[in-house]
Amino acid sequence: MLYRPCTASFDPGSRKTGKLSILGTKHKDDFERYWQNEKDWLCIVEFLPTDNPEARLFAADIIGNLVGYANLTNTRSLALLGDPDAGYELLFSFSSPEEKSEFLNLVRSNEDMGKDYVIEFTPPTTEEIKNARPLATVLPRDALTHAVLIAATLCAGTEDDRAVS
Repeated sequence: MLYRPCTASFDPGSRKTGKLSILGTKHKDDFERYWQNEKDWLCIVEFLPTDNPEARLFAADIIGNLVGYANLTNTRSLALLGDPDAGYELLFSFSSPEEKSEFLNLVRSNEDMGKDYVIEFTPPTTEEIKNARPLATVLPRDALTHAVLIAATLCAGTEDDRAVS
């Protein structure tokens, strides 16, 4: 399986914890957006309310599941920085129709999302793709941390299932 290169990482050598390093640079926007030419995209808006901790946690769960499904299907996941009250746009790029189909099947199989969730996906505009950023540079830290934990748990659980069978 071909994996796409990582576009964001945290610089462990930094004296400040959590200092973001993008492709070896110190600037959040100083990287090549090589995903602009990818052809098959879907977009969904997720709200991370600030006034309802339960709803925020649930939305972070959904984002974590989507990121986990993206990782399981070799799907690129990016986000758009926008008005937090209007929601965060999550963009997914697929390298093959089979990976897109598998991603959507995983979404459909999630009881919290259900089959109707899939109809919420829309193709993003060229401008949205151009402005997309790695999740770590867009999502609020608390939601990102929770989502990444959900995604890692989802992927680890799937990997364990493969090892048993």
